[in-house]
Amino acid sequence: MAYTVNVIDDKCVGCTRCTLICPTGTLAMDNNKRKAYTTDVVCDNAWGCIYACPTRAIEIVEVKNENSTQY
Repeated sequence: MAYTVNVIDDKCVGCTRCTLICPTGTLAMDNNKRKAYTTDVVCDNAWGCIYACPTRAIEIVEVKNENSTQY
């Protein structure tokens, strides 16, 4: 199974902690919106982003489409 992360926009405060700890680039920052977003890179299941997020704006979800970019 492959996983990715889902950022809950309403909870994201743009602190960048999740993007700094993500080893694969699954998460990135939208500097205009000041929110994190999910890229097309599959998560390596490190899950540090979940623990780093102060507002619990990160969810791990299973990728249904196996055509996502591998790291």
